[in-house]
Amino acid sequence: MISQRNITPLFFERVRLVIALTDVNSRHLRGESRRAGAEIELACALESGKREGASPNETHDIAQLRERLRDAERSLQAIESERGRLESELADFDATVPRANGRDWQ
Repeated sequence: MISQRNITPLFFERVRLVIALTDVNSRHLRGESRRAGAEIELACALESGKREGASPNETHDIAQLRERLRDAERSLQAIESERGRLESELADFDATVPRANGRDWQ
C-alpha cells in the first residue's frame, strides 16, 4: 500500500506530464495553422506564376515559401515526436505507479 505522503510527489509528476502534453498539443495546433498558411501562400504564388509567368523576384519568393513550408513541416514532426515521447512516458507512469486508494488517476 502506498502512503499518503508518497502520493503527493507522484501526483505532481503525473500533473507535470499532463501539463507538458497540453502544451505540446497547443504548439501542435499553432504549427498546423502555420503549415496551412504556408501551403496557401505557396499555392497562390505558384498559381500566380503559372498565369502571369514568374519574375525573378517571384521565383525567389516561391523558393522562400517552399522553405517556410519545409520548416513548418519539420517543426510539426518534432512536436509529434515530443508528443509521442510524453504519451509513452505517461502510459508507463500509469502502468507502473500504484493508484491512490486503488482508484485511477483520472
